[in-house]
Amino acid sequence: VASTGPRVAPFVALSAISTRRKMPSRNPRHGKDVVERVESIQQFKDVVINEPNRITVVRFFASYCKSCQASAPLFYKLAFNYAAHDSPLARNVKFVEVPLTKQTKLLHEALGIPSLPFSHIYHPDAGLCEELAVSKKHIADVDECLRCYVFGECQLPDDPNSCMEVYGECDLDDGSWE
Repeated sequence: VASTGPRVAPFVALSAISTRRKMPSRNPRHGKDVVERVESIQQFKDVVINEPNRITVVRFFASYCKSCQASAPLFYKLAFNYAAHDSPLARNVKFVEVPLTKQTKLLHEALGIPSLPFSHIYHPDAGLCEELAVSKKHIADVDECLRCYVFGECQLPDDPNSCMEVYGECDLDDGSWE
């Protein structure tokens, strides 16, 4: 029987075509769209360790963790802000999350994740650079640290005495502070 109308593709449920690995969107509408989920040790190697060009921020969490649930929207917002930023430097940051599951339990242990939620920042040339808490209370610290690597915007103490307390010495003391 010949059809005279346009040909319509059959409806396929999204669950039938979804994959276990969530790929980031090119046109994000939400932070979740740019965060890639890693669910195995091999995926972690492929997505994080073997990343040749981009700084990678990894969030380790557990689905049952209240602090992880509370901080997730802030992590997604951070990811969205970098993805939507005007600077190509900011858009060159990859965001990844690793849930605590049977498949990733050994990865969490091997990386020495002390608590959840927790984050790592990886640089393509140096590997693991930073280990930071990523709870609601500490998300600003993650952003500040990431800005240092992406934009070179590091916060220095205004007072050389603060520098002395932090570093035990201060190269900024040229007498101009008095």
